[in-house]
Amino acid sequence: MKVTILLENNSLYCTYLNAEHGFSAWIEDEDIKILYDFGFSDKFIRNAEALGIDLRLADYIVLSHGHKDHFGGLKYLIKYYKEKAMARKPIMLLTHEDIFLKRYNFTKNGPSGLDVSREIMEEHFKVKFSPDPLWLTPNLCYMGIIKPLNNFERQVPQAPKILRNGKYVDDYVDEDTQFAYRHKNGEEVSIIAGCAHYGICNIMENAKLLTGAKRIHTYLGGSHLRINEVSQSQVDQTCEYIKKQKIKNFYICHDTDLHCKLALWNATPSKEAGVGLVVELD
Repeated sequence: MKVTILLENNSLYCTYLNAEHGFSAWIEDEDIKILYDFGFSDKFIRNAEALGIDLRLADYIVLSHGHKDHFGGLKYLIKYYKEKAMARKPIMLLTHEDIFLKRYNFTKNGPSGLDVSREIMEEHFKVKFSPDPLWLTPNLCYMGIIKPLNNFERQVPQAPKILRNGKYVDDYVDEDTQFAYRHKNGEEVSIIAGCAHYGICNIMENAKLLTGAKRIHTYLGGSHLRINEVSQSQVDQTCEYIKKQKIKNFYICHDTDLHCKLALWNATPSKEAGVGLVVELD
C-alpha cells in the first residue's frame, strides 16, 4: 500500500509544492486507487500533476466529512474532470446523508456546509453511502462510522452548528471516516486519517478491532487537537495512550496545533509529514 499526501498545511522541505490548511491524499493498494479528500482549493490538483499522479485513474473518491478544508477542492475536481473529458464515473463513498445537512458558523456569520449539491455529485460520480466498513482490497478498509470507545475524546462540538429537523444544534461531525490497512503479517494495522474528529485513540482501537491486528504500525493524518478547542486533559490522556502503543511511524499533521504536536512528538518517536510525503507499507 502506498500513500502520497497531495495537500496538507505544510509542504516538505524543497518539494516546492503547494500547501494550505486542508487535507488530501492519494492511496494505492493492489490495483485500486483512491482520492481521499480534496483540501480547500485546487492546489491538490496542481500538486498531483507535479507528482505525476493522474487523478482520472481514481476508482474511489472519498470525502471524509463536510468541512471546507476537505471538500473545498471538490468543485475544482469536477471542473478538472470536465476539462479532461472524463467519461467514466468513479465511485464516491460517503458515510451518511447527514453530510449534506446545512452547517452555519454563527461566530463568523457564514455558512460552512457543502458547496456542491448531491445532484451535481451524482452527475459526475456513482454516489454510495456506507456507514459500515468496506474492504476495498483484501487489506485496505474504508472504516465507515466508528464507535466511540473512550470517555475523553469527541467531547467538544465544532464551532459551526448543524441544521437538524429545522434547528441548528451542536455538531460532532458524526459522518467522519478514515482508512485502515491490515499488514500482510496480520499483526499490525496502519491508519490514514483526515481530521480524526472521533479522536486518534478511538480510531486506533477501532482499527485494531476491525482488522484483528494487535499493534499500530503507522498513523498518518490529523488529530483534531488544538489547545484552544480541547482540554489539556484530553491532550494528556491522548499522549498517555500513544505512549503505550509503541507506534513505528507516527506522522501527525493537518489540524493539530504546535502545542499538541509537541506533546504528541514527546509521547512517541515521530516523523515529519507534509505535502509530497510518500509512505509505502507492506
